[in-house]
Formats: sequence, structure tokens, C-alpha cells
Amino acid sequence: MVTNLVKPTVESFWNEYNIRLEPWSIGYDAPVSINPEEIPTNDKINTEVEVSNAQWQPIRAAIAPELPNQILFIDGRLRLDARFLGRSDDEILYGAFATIAVGAVLVDRVKSRAKCIATEIKRIIAMGGNLTAPPTVIPCPISGRGDLKYDYCLTNSNNEPDTPSQIVQSAMLDEELRIANELSLNKELIHEDTLIVRDGPLLYRVYQTPFATIGYVKTMGKAYLKGENAQIMRSLKVGERTPIFRIANTHGSNLSWYLRSGSKDLNYKKLGYHDLHGIIRIDLDGGLDLAHAKAIADQSTYLIPQYASHPSRDPRAPQNLTPVGALEKELGRRMGSRELISRRLRDFLAKSAINSL
Repeated sequence: MVTNLVKPTVESFWNEYNIRLEPWSIGYDAPVSINPEEIPTNDKINTEVEVSNAQWQPIRAAIAPELPNQILFIDGRLRLDARFLGRSDDEILYGAFATIAVGAVLVDRVKSRAKCIATEIKRIIAMGGNLTAPPTVIPCPISGRGDLKYDYCLTNSNNEPDTPSQIVQSAMLDEELRIANELSLNKELIHEDTLIVRDGPLLYRVYQTPFATIGYVKTMGKAYLKGENAQIMRSLKVGERTPIFRIANTHGSNLSWYLRSGSKDLNYKKLGYHDLHGIIRIDLDGGLDLAHAKAIADQSTYLIPQYASHPSRDPRAPQNLTPVGALEKELGRRMGSRELISRRLRDFLAKSAINSL
């Protein structure tokens, strides 16, 4: 059977496939990178937590809810300074020198003041195959200042090329959790109504703090909503959210919702951006009662757009929050120069190889 194919015009091609601009800088991973083949099938989605499917509509409280006086933003950065290979008999061992940096910014909304109140840097040696490296000091070159100390050594039973990066990622998340817990105990610094915002998904880690903690997810790697529910998400205006839904699997459950962040004076459609521009997801502990979750969800529709970054100042606008962007820069500065550290590690490993001859 022969089908007559009509060659589309240039205009019809772009319109038919709804191709739109992604304004994030190409130096960063795309904010939307959904591959259906990678979506876990064990995630169970319940979209009738807050309303029935028939009532799924964009939500924004008509009256502004009571907002917290303080927000504690927590974020971490990781960097693989150098990968390396080892050997045990005929087995290749995968490892890496890495640096993680974790910090917190406390925003006092009453005084309109933000302050970095915690930063910690750790140098890690991560290896697979249940082999723990010894703490290692990389000597300072004659023209340099200070030794590099990799004294946080971690291992895992897995031994795959990506095992070291997985070890480092898990260590960074654990450090974020530890800092959140420690700061929450400082009653002189943290008030009772403080909202904790952790950059990234909660990943079912238990936050043992007396404060509400949300996970702020600015990149989309999974399609949790389908059909008409997904269309509601795409139709959100700035400051609107979807109803709350539950994501559950064998590890636990989160309460989640999507909202559109950004500035109302920037019309993403007129700028030619795609219909997921500014969409972020927020996670909450799945054990929280629905009334409390709804209160936080309503707060988020007012708070998150207030801290949305602007494209003139941040290449990941509006999803990247302004306080988090400032914290990322400070953490990057404290991590040290990637080029200088990589060079010192190469020299160290080269000298070790020569000495073993």
C-alpha cells in the first residue's frame, strides 16, 4: 500500500510538533529530560489525595495564607575531581577523588535579609568493590598553598563505572540531612514557623526536624502525571499549583504537587518558550496529614515565585531559586579550582605509578 506523503511547510512543521525554545543555558542539564524507558514501573501514583480526578483544576488560594517569617534553604554541590581505576587480580576497581560542599541560607522575611549560616566542605575517596581507600594527603606543590586532604573514604559492594558518583551523591544528600537536623536544634537561630527548603527531591529520607521540610525539584526526569492531569499541569499560570498527589513505592511515599514559578511580567508563551517552562515539583513527607500538607502547598504558590530567579541574572531561571543560586556560587568558591585540583591529582597518581616500578 502506497501512502501519499505531503511534505510539510516550514511553518507547519514547527507548529505541528509544538517545538518551542528551552531558555536554560546549554551548559546545564535540560530541566525536562523525560525518557519513558527509564521511568520506574514500581512508582504508584494516587491523584485523588486532595480532590477527585473530576475536580482536577489549577489551585491558588483566593486569600493569601499566613506565611512563615523564616525560610531555611539547604543545598549541596558535588564534583568528581578525578576518576581512577584499580585492580584486584583480574577485576577492575572503579574509584574517584571527589569534593562535596553543603550549605544553608537563612532568609528572614520580616527584615528582608538573607545570610549564609553554614558551609561545609569534604574531600572524598569513593571506591567500589567494598574496598576502602586510606585517608590520603595530596602534597602541596612548591608554588602552591596548603595540602589537599581526602580523609572521608567511602565504599560500596557495587563495582560499576558509575558506582563512585553514586557513592558521592548519597554522601552529599546525607550531609544535607545532617545540616538540616543540626540547624533545627538551634532555637536561638531557627524560629518555630521556619520552612525548610531542600534543593532536590526528598528521596524518602526522613527529616527528623520539628519543622516542615519540602523538596524543591527544578528538573523533570519522570512523567508522574498522565492525560488530563498532565494537561492541567501544563496550563498552570504563575503562582498556581496542581492538586496534591502521592508518589509511593517500596521505599516509602511522598506527597507532591507541581506549580509554575517565575515572574508574571514575563509571558513564556509570547517569548516562545515551551509549556513546561517554570514548572517545578515540590515534595513533602508522605506521612504528613493532609490539612498540614495543603497549608504548605498553598504557601508555596505565594513563596516560590517570590524567590524565582530572573533570566538576566541566572541561566536556569526561573526554576533556580535566587538564595540557592547565591549559595551555589559560595559553595563553588569554597570547593577550590577544579583545574588546579585535577592537575595535582594527576601529578600525585603519576608519581605513585613511577614509585611502584
